[in-house]
Amino acid sequence: MHMSKDYYKILQVPRNASKDDVKKAYRKLAHQFHPDKQGGSEEKFKEINEAYQVLGDERKRAQYDQFGSTFSDARGHGAHQGGFGFQGFDFGGEDFRGFNDFDFSDIFEDLMGGMGGGRGQARSKKGRDIQIDLEIQFDEIFNGGRHEVQLQKLSQCARCTGAGIEPGTNFKTCSKCHGTGRFEKTQKTFLGVFSQVGACPDCQGKGKIPEVICRDCLGKGVIRGVERIEIVIPKGIDDGEMIRISGKGEASAAGGVPGDLYARIHLIQDKVFRRQGDDLILSMPLKFTQAALGDSVEVKTPDGVIKLKIPEGTENGDILKVRGKGVPSRQGYGRGDLLVEIKVETPKKVSKKARELIEKLKEEGV
Repeated sequence: MHMSKDYYKILQVPRNASKDDVKKAYRKLAHQFHPDKQGGSEEKFKEINEAYQVLGDERKRAQYDQFGSTFSDARGHGAHQGGFGFQGFDFGGEDFRGFNDFDFSDIFEDLMGGMGGGRGQARSKKGRDIQIDLEIQFDEIFNGGRHEVQLQKLSQCARCTGAGIEPGTNFKTCSKCHGTGRFEKTQKTFLGVFSQVGACPDCQGKGKIPEVICRDCLGKGVIRGVERIEIVIPKGIDDGEMIRISGKGEASAAGGVPGDLYARIHLIQDKVFRRQGDDLILSMPLKFTQAALGDSVEVKTPDGVIKLKIPEGTENGDILKVRGKGVPSRQGYGRGDLLVEIKVETPKKVSKKARELIEKLKEEGV
């Protein structure tokens, strides 16, 4: 007697799951439980494959749904009716015919241990990216700047210029791959014997190796040391922005392109100005008489001190705009504005004469 099996439950999908959802679920679980991977299970893997052979085929899935969630009923009726056949499948062995629309290549690549592109070509590995934090002064957002940093990292070997060979010597044919740059790896699994051709691990797919390796980098082509790098600060940069310097990360020991350097900007805040996008905000304290009668006052801007006219009847919280005295735009649209925020000060103590004058103003309804 066959035990009941709910294939939807095995693949962890709802009964109305689309064909793509079923395939994605199978791919995920097959990776997770493959016997050749850590934590894998041959029994679970076979069960997952069995479920996908049914739910991954529209005709078989329709008949399976017709007979309910028990595989024993479905198989029994199918055997008699001749329409729900499993005659191409051996769930306990290595015969997995019927997976016409599924690509096993990603699973097999895991099994082969990442030997390369699978076609005998060396992968061009990129060097490691580096991220640093860089503190800049507030005035650099107006004029830009340059900072030199020293980084200890893997750099291209200066002696061999990254070739890994001692200058004055030659390369020789790789004995492992006989100059082809390709190496075939065969692995036996319960699914069968699989062969994959990848880049030769000795010569990284180049087909040749140095007769004498570079004495400085020992044939790796890279060496760890201190490198000075100049970082250009663009106008208008903001706090928290990231500057990317292409190719200034770590060099690749496999002869690939170097990584990139990322500098995260930390802007030292100014005591006078507050930034708001491309605008600057400046708080301007005014006496009551200046606000009521108007005045001309000196105002600090990023370009120096200017005279600003205070209109008669200015109120607390009013904003006076000085055009073109803000932050340079990163998009090249000129500069933002300086927004002068008025703070009318109320005197805490007044003289006897001032009080008399204020009383008269009060009588006038001011």
